[in-house]
Amino acid sequence: MKHDIQSVHSLKKRYTLYYVFSLVVLGLLFCANFGIIYTLVVTPPDEPATVMKYVYLIMIAGFILLLAQGLLVFTRFLSLLGNEAETIRSLNDELEQHSVLDSLTKVFNRHKFESVANREMQNVRRYNSPLTGIMFDVDGFKGINEEYGYGTGDRLLANMAQYIKGKLRNSDYIFRWRGGKFIILAPHTDAEKAVMLAEKLRQMIGHKLFGGKIRMTLSLGVVQATQEDTLETFLQRIQSALTAAKSKGKNRVVLGER
Repeated sequence: MKHDIQSVHSLKKRYTLYYVFSLVVLGLLFCANFGIIYTLVVTPPDEPATVMKYVYLIMIAGFILLLAQGLLVFTRFLSLLGNEAETIRSLNDELEQHSVLDSLTKVFNRHKFESVANREMQNVRRYNSPLTGIMFDVDGFKGINEEYGYGTGDRLLANMAQYIKGKLRNSDYIFRWRGGKFIILAPHTDAEKAVMLAEKLRQMIGHKLFGGKIRMTLSLGVVQATQEDTLETFLQRIQSALTAAKSKGKNRVVLGER
């Protein structure tokens, strides 16, 4: 990045030098031409046609220089347009990322969940394609915030979310729901495999020290979508499974009823 910025500055400097140099040369050509024409008027030479050839040559050189200046300005203009277009694309990409990513954890947000879940639920209804949801919550997250501070709690949550994201398949989705609560959508995955995934995540998080000193546990609810499910009923069943995991003592996986 630093090298790119230096290259841009160097290019701007060269453009400036070329343009200033061309202006100086153009000024000298103008002065020379003016001097020759003035001489022809005041003291006509014996062979004015020969002198006029020099005038024409200087004029041609001036036109060529003006053309070169025009090309230089046009090239610079195109370069600026390209930079503006790239900036606009970058801003659009950034805005799009902000619209679908949770600002803290950098995983998908609830807005993105609705679009992905609706699409996957359609696949369940049309093709009977398996879809499983896993809702999990950090046990005692409020206590972690109170003991270590909200800044530390935020960092732990962000690290945990990225850690779990790295353990999922490329076809899986993780969304932050609220607080320390998240949802995983696993397309083409039945309940049995999803329970295995949830148990794997529970054990990995339980054995990992975050921030070098803080251990966290997860409660997880697992539900497989049915063809009769709407998004609302699917969510309700996932939340009920998570509530059951919490009520049974936390730090466990509960498979909800179909």
